Amino acid sequence: MKKKLLTLLMILITALSVNANYMPYYSDAIPNDALGLYQTLNEVKIYDSPSSNAKEKVYLKWDYNDMPEGVFAAFVPEKKLSFLYVTDVDEGWVEVIYDKGKNLRGWVKLDDPFMFSSWLTFYNMYGRKYGLKLMKDLPSDYKVLKSAPEDNSQVVSRINYPTKINLTALRGNWALVSVMDMDRTPKTGYLKWRSSMGEIYAFPEIK
Repeated sequence: MKKKLLTLLMILITALSVNANYMPYYSDAIPNDALGLYQTLNEVKIYDSPSSNAKEKVYLKWDYNDMPEGVFAAFVPEKKLSFLYVTDVDEGWVEVIYDKGKNLRGWVKLDDPFMFSSWLTFYNMYGRKYGLKLMKDLPSDYKVLKSAPEDNSQVVSRINYPTKINLTALRGNWALVSVMDMDRTPKTGYLKWRSSMGEIYAFPEIK
């Protein structure tokens, strides 16, 4: 009986891990030179240059029950959404990172221009729909809402344990948000979602 229960538990754990979402939780998971994201289908051909004469470097194919490790910027199998970091753009091509551990990059042809989203487009599309989540390494001096999108502007309130962060608009490295904190009091102001060095501290909470 114990053996059957253990086997059932292992199957359940495997199923949960296979179908789990992947999102970045620390700022260093996102390259500082990333310009935005490329939304893939369930396969992608990656070339060595942005040219019609380019040679194929890598061909990736998967289903949404089996996520390749170290590839995606974000992966939401329930919605069949998968994204790669984009680090350069060149006339109908985007340079993507296809191996985050080794920082391997290559070029993908944009058959549909809407498959590339700048950070502004991505946040307006997914951040405004699902809200934002804060990175686990968010510096303490970023855990504040300000009256204006400026470093020297007045602090409106602090963020303690937010349960919901609704995005209204982006203003450069600042996001106008409404936060529901643990005290159930709504707070509105400007959150610094990205540092001047490109470190991202708030990411759309796609779910």
